[in-house]
Amino acid sequence: MKAGKRQKALNKLSVNNDHCRRYGFCVAEAPSLFQLSENGGLRYRRNVEPEQLEEARAAVRMCPTLAIVLAEGE
Repeated sequence: MKAGKRQKALNKLSVNNDHCRRYGFCVAEAPSLFQLSENGGLRYRRNVEPEQLEEARAAVRMCPTLAIVLAEGE
């Protein structure tokens, strides 16, 4: 890393598909990060931008099966 420049910390989402029941709470809380497909599958962004962190945290809190994990960068 060059002096005076900080690398951008990455915030990562992951979903345990064995626990996810696709209730859609994550979609309601963070529509910019989660989507339910027409066939009932869950799609999500793995990389979370700093301005999306609050949405991502809300999705984690609202998941009734605790299937969502957010790893916040430093």
